[in-house]
Amino acid sequence: MRLTSRLVTAMNKKPVSYLQTDSRWAKKPYRVPGENSTIGSAGCGPSCAAMLISTLTGKTYTPEDACQWSVDHGYKALNQGTYYAYFEPQFAAFGISCKMLNWENTYGKPNHPNHEKVVEKLKEGYYAIALMNKGLWTSSGHFVVLWWQDGKVRINDPASTKDARINGDIQTFRSQAKYYWLVDARAYNKEEDEVTQEQFDKMMDNWLSRKAEEPAADWSKEHREWAEQNGLIAGDTNGRKMYRSFTTREQMMVFLHRFAERFGLV
Repeated sequence: MRLTSRLVTAMNKKPVSYLQTDSRWAKKPYRVPGENSTIGSAGCGPSCAAMLISTLTGKTYTPEDACQWSVDHGYKALNQGTYYAYFEPQFAAFGISCKMLNWENTYGKPNHPNHEKVVEKLKEGYYAIALMNKGLWTSSGHFVVLWWQDGKVRINDPASTKDARINGDIQTFRSQAKYYWLVDARAYNKEEDEVTQEQFDKMMDNWLSRKAEEPAADWSKEHREWAEQNGLIAGDTNGRKMYRSFTTREQMMVFLHRFAERFGLV
């Protein structure tokens, strides 16, 4: 069986976590003329973007920064939250690829294939942003960040740290998720110990070669001499007995056949 491109199970690195309700910016305006909304009341979308931009760039980009960018570029919706079109250009401004999965509304559809598509992308190293509809996470609409760790989808909720909302029941989540955006973080989440098949094969060959050169242990001397005297061990073409190397099934069959011949069993 060939190895995959990784020798370990992939996981996302834990992203930066911001709360839109943080006292540093919760009461600051996130609004257009005709409304009085704040970051704390309406800034979940930009807060999610700020988490992942800060994570992927290593720079401090707060919900306040992201909300200001949204307003400046026309993505704040009057008396609502943030336009869906905000995410792709916001991430693009930092050279990060973000794409909406599709326009299929999955609210109330826990078995919709979009949910599994997102899980597969998370496993590949992507992050995701989900728009939640009415239910556990919101009474209307709310954006959260998704990431993958230890075989489970994790949630960064910009409005809550309650366990039910960051480690929620997966079926409940799938029933209430409406749309998804995928943020390409594969390069960032690339395993530091990633090894290609070619590299693994070379390391294994080197290790086996070193084992073949290691001297036999003293405790086996009597038994080794008996095996050699009776023609059971011949060694390789260079005369090395390679006592410290592993024995394959093929080599074991040769040994057993020599033993049987030597003592008249065949």
